[in-house]
Amino acid sequence: MRLMFLAPCILSLAGFAACTGPAPYPNGSPFQGGTISPNRYTPGSPRFCREYARQTAANSYENRVDRGEDGFGARVLKQQFSARAGDRAYRRCMAGRR
Repeated sequence: MRLMFLAPCILSLAGFAACTGPAPYPNGSPFQGGTISPNRYTPGSPRFCREYARQTAANSYENRVDRGEDGFGARVLKQQFSARAGDRAYRRCMAGRR
């Protein structure tokens, strides 16, 4: 009887096991490793700042790009602008500001 109760509970929780990995951007991102998942590194560490910069660049690109309308040149310019935003975010983070 007890096993019949535990089996559905265990199976329902097993579905959440795959939810622990970083979630990529739904439409892809030109910034390798950019995810929409929370930053899991220790705040203020170089790894945290690199992830913060990557997320900032990817978010900036997502906010600017229009995949249906933008041509190759427009997407490249928006990618460059977003990369600079990520660089600025990295420097701010390493200086202790966000």
